[in-house]
Amino acid sequence: MANYVIKEMPTGMGNGSEGKAFPKMQVYTEFDYNKVVELIHAYSPAFSQATVRGVLDTLTVVMKSYLPMGHTMKIDNLGVFSLSLEFVDNEADSTNPQATQVLASKKKYHHVRVKGVNFKVDKKLVDDINQENTFERTTGNPTSPSPYSLEERMQRALNHISKHGFITLQEYANLNGLSYSTASRELAKLVLDPHSGIKAKGAGSHKVWVSR
Repeated sequence: MANYVIKEMPTGMGNGSEGKAFPKMQVYTEFDYNKVVELIHAYSPAFSQATVRGVLDTLTVVMKSYLPMGHTMKIDNLGVFSLSLEFVDNEADSTNPQATQVLASKKKYHHVRVKGVNFKVDKKLVDDINQENTFERTTGNPTSPSPYSLEERMQRALNHISKHGFITLQEYANLNGLSYSTASRELAKLVLDPHSGIKAKGAGSHKVWVSR
């Protein structure tokens, strides 16, 4: 289950005079490079973490080499990558005859550089996410305490385990409005509590929590 919060545009923006409400994804943590590698390996154990790192590192090298040459890159079920450009303030060297002619006609000649990398998501990825997830409104935010008490968080986890057989660290964090690190510490304490009804199973990226 994923969580979202309701945000509102300032008055005067949107279609009406009143602020327009819209849903915004509740983000609890940002996975760094090492965590992404760990998760990919967990989903596909046949690929070692070293292999995953090699592929990701090579992908960035290939992008840096070919995107500036006017190519876009499409990864099926993910999306298309392309460059966006911007002008910089420097004018052309006036010693260049062609640039001098342009300046003489009172037209500024700009240098151009990369502004960023555009990403257009593959529609199939969006459709798959919608089919596999439901979204629940929450009033919490990443820096605020969970809206649920410890007892409620524990019971919500047990209900999830009863339905799915286990709960992952990320699922516990999302379910209870906690950051990834806070959820990890809390689960460690619950495992040590013989009355919690929760125990850990597995290790590393394969670690999950089940009922006692």
